[in-house]
Amino acid sequence: AIKFTEYGKVTFTVGVVNQSISSVDISQDQQLPMTTIRFQVEDTGVGITPEQLHKIFLPFEQVGEMSFKTEGTGLGLAISRQIVEMMGSEIQVESIYGQGSKFWLDLALPEVTSSIQLEETELDKNFVNIIKYEGEQITILVVDDIWENRAVIINLLQPLGFKIIEAINGQEGLDQAKAYQPNLIITDLAMSVMDGFQMTQRLRSQPEFKDIVIIASSASVFTLHRQQSQEAGCNDFLPKPIQAGELLEKLQHYLQLIWIYQSNQSATTPDADFQEIVFPPSVELVSLYQAAKAGYVLEIQEEVNRIQKLNAEYTPFTNKILELLEEFEDEAIVEFIKPNLSQV
Repeated sequence: AIKFTEYGKVTFTVGVVNQSISSVDISQDQQLPMTTIRFQVEDTGVGITPEQLHKIFLPFEQVGEMSFKTEGTGLGLAISRQIVEMMGSEIQVESIYGQGSKFWLDLALPEVTSSIQLEETELDKNFVNIIKYEGEQITILVVDDIWENRAVIINLLQPLGFKIIEAINGQEGLDQAKAYQPNLIITDLAMSVMDGFQMTQRLRSQPEFKDIVIIASSASVFTLHRQQSQEAGCNDFLPKPIQAGELLEKLQHYLQLIWIYQSNQSATTPDADFQEIVFPPSVELVSLYQAAKAGYVLEIQEEVNRIQKLNAEYTPFTNKILELLEEFEDEAIVEFIKPNLSQV
């Protein structure tokens, strides 16, 4: 839905259809109440014609403009349908060409009898309290034609102090690499104009990029693509969706990073922490305040990064903003900043 919706919105809803079903739990020999839940995704995208509608669940079939078709294999809906059928349901669809589409499925699910505690992996635990890294600022170039993929990496790394440069295809990646001389490059493989394989080969042919670390990132499960990326000159491979722990581990390895953890800071009382916060001048807070008031997450992060570079004494202030932003507490950010604005 996101892929085929350039304007408007995508709405994901989960709701109860009915609660009048019961099922027997064989292991406990007891009746369990069952609830039918509907999962629905509705968009205002390109829509699907009646002629195309009957083909969308077939393997390797894609509809829409050619620019969209290059972004996938046409297996997504076919695989999704099989998974849903294994769960005892089916995917339904309604669509109006030029107005949007609606996909939904109903699942009869038993009520849980006990809670499940999810444990973090050891890898995630190792990186959970990182707030920044030692040394000078590191520049990373992210090359991907889908902005959501770039946003995942940006949202993970910018708060830690990395400078992120973006490019939407291999050709732009080459231009950005020459302009910014990044310390590391993360690139998608399948892109229009120039793909990640070609870009990597071009970079390796130039003396200034012969030794730069290049990490390929792809949703492809084929070993062949990993092998091809290595043959093209990539140092490593990150599967999509990118996991924070795995990404940070590779950055630590290739860039020899020393992380600074929140737990390493001297223990102080909450009141003492608050007293140590130094607010930037009022004029430096205006844009941050306006971004928080509008709920613009990326703009808030950009302002935080800008303020962090002004003076190291603002680090407790920016950390506080990032802490609130992580919880999507934009209103709390507004209230936090407001008393220190001379005029808004």
